[in-house]
Amino acid sequence: MTTFLHVADALSSPAMRHEVGEAVMDDLIFIEHDGKRIVVGTILERSIFETREDIVDEFWLIHDMGADQLVKDESFPHRHLMAEMAVRALAKLGTSTVTVPPSFRLNEADYIRSKGIEVVIDDDAWALRRRRKTPWELEGIERAQRAADTAMLTASRMLREATPTSDGHLRFEGEILTAEWIRQAMASELLTQGAESEEIIVHSGEACLRGHDIGAGPILPDQSCIIDCFPRDRRTGVYTDMTRTFVPGEPTPELVRLHAHCREALSLALEYAQPGSEGPHKAVVGFFHSLGYPTFDHHEGDGPLTHGFFHSIGHGVGLEVHERPRQGRRAEVLQEGDVIAIEPGLYFEGLGGVRLEDTVLITDTGYQHFTDPLPYDL
Repeated sequence: MTTFLHVADALSSPAMRHEVGEAVMDDLIFIEHDGKRIVVGTILERSIFETREDIVDEFWLIHDMGADQLVKDESFPHRHLMAEMAVRALAKLGTSTVTVPPSFRLNEADYIRSKGIEVVIDDDAWALRRRRKTPWELEGIERAQRAADTAMLTASRMLREATPTSDGHLRFEGEILTAEWIRQAMASELLTQGAESEEIIVHSGEACLRGHDIGAGPILPDQSCIIDCFPRDRRTGVYTDMTRTFVPGEPTPELVRLHAHCREALSLALEYAQPGSEGPHKAVVGFFHSLGYPTFDHHEGDGPLTHGFFHSIGHGVGLEVHERPRQGRRAEVLQEGDVIAIEPGLYFEGLGGVRLEDTVLITDTGYQHFTDPLPYDL
């Protein structure tokens, strides 16, 4: 029997937030032992967990475990208070071995080990817990996706209504249209929908090759504009992730071709979005390679690949925007309940780039979108 232990707050620790479901700012102790889920905290958290029987079986007060006496004892280092509470809780349960996530703090691990308890770090076991999305997480992802859809429509309208200037820029409502302006407009729209993100990626032209750089400066007419929006639902803390590519003006035949191939790659990828599959990475790489595009997997030159398809096909999504299951060259087998983002892209100097991305839920028979996906048209 495995006893799972974590000591952290539920704002900075996705692992703790997944287990307790509430955005608690102070440290908690979470234990799962013999099928029982226990949270240990202060009187300030008791009212939260008294009403969350769907998440917690028992709530134990540190005050009942001698915390007040330890605080009064000036010889006891306060930094070890929650670790000592964990030791006492584990003694009460009669267990001497615990499994913790890789984010478990060294301060607590050292103290607990010094009390004769074996602390085992098991990344896979804790990742598996996170991959099993709870109902409240799925509801949060759906809300985040609806917010992302609305924000993307805001960006689409700005690009559609912008007019070219004589100096090679775009003007919207009397001002030069920039990546910063689009990002600000989208972020404001997200807030009205109960979501948030200040890191929306907006790339225009050759900036589309810059990866995770969020983008800056004027949007260029007749060139590709990649917008990657990964908002967080404020109520639950979960994310979604989506990307669309636009051309404000007339796309070149080369961009139209790249877009068509990315659209086909996305459709192909979704065929592999099902339980028991290693995911779509190898299929998409093979498809792009067959068309003559450089790919992440086939690159053998010096240094990293910087054009063509130079990243993995996607990643897990949840309380972190990038989490397991891994969906790249060393992909993990998908299982029912996984939430993954799929994002084929092609990028070339002198041309720009195209990327399309959707986040989907793996079901018992395949996949489903969280909302009706927005159109993919340039």
